[in-house]
Amino acid sequence: MSKHKIRIISALIGAVFVIALIFCKAWIFHIIVAAACLIMLHELQVTFKLDKKWQVVVPCYIFAIGYLIFPAIWPYGWQMFVPTLLVLQLMVLMIISVICHEKICFSDVVSSFFAVIYAVLFPMHLTYIRQMDHGIALLFIPFLGAWMPDTFAYFAGRMFGKHKLIPGVSPNKTVEGAIGGVLGPVVTFLLYGLVLSFGFQFTVNYLSLMGLALICGVVAQFGDLSASVIKRATGIKDFGNLIPGHGGMLDRIDSLVFIAPVVYYFLLMFEVICK
Repeated sequence: MSKHKIRIISALIGAVFVIALIFCKAWIFHIIVAAACLIMLHELQVTFKLDKKWQVVVPCYIFAIGYLIFPAIWPYGWQMFVPTLLVLQLMVLMIISVICHEKICFSDVVSSFFAVIYAVLFPMHLTYIRQMDHGIALLFIPFLGAWMPDTFAYFAGRMFGKHKLIPGVSPNKTVEGAIGGVLGPVVTFLLYGLVLSFGFQFTVNYLSLMGLALICGVVAQFGDLSASVIKRATGIKDFGNLIPGHGGMLDRIDSLVFIAPVVYYFLLMFEVICK
């Protein structure tokens, strides 16, 4: 079977899994997202060659579990603890770099700190969205906002792509594909808004929804490109081989990692749907 067909089958299975996941109970959703975060943290540690440096690996997992537990046991108070844990984590890593200076260098500290923020804190915003009013309906927004830009950019690039976007980062991406990636979420979000309005009697603020669509169209592509920067800097092709045809967990949801916090903070500031 060709790699292209494997990618399509994996994507379809993933889509079915995500839809089922969204409708799960909140605690099940949280556990699965937390497990995905820990997998991505491991992928980054291997990418940064930290997996054998237990002096930083162990505290990173301890703090990662802390970030993952607080939203579950205190849904409306986790915001108080995240800044505290961030400060403590950086302090602990710096202290370790002093005590274990022969084995742990400053770049290990930076990489470890970054890995936890990028692989755990960013995607954990999906859980925060799930805990909002109408969380199930809102959860479709980050997933659509992450994967529709990628889908529309791919097909727009294949059909119309002529001008390279940022060849030094991702040689296959084109300006035409990027434009398709921005316009795609606008169409998708509009359709989703209509479904919510006429199918489920939600009141939809279409101005806010379209604004969020444009933001997602841009941010999702930067999420993908940012992952490419990491891979180029570390000399790898994929973050892993967990998902057939796609690579590692982080390869598949690199856009979603960026989109999750953007959607969450947008929803805090602007009302998109209500009843």
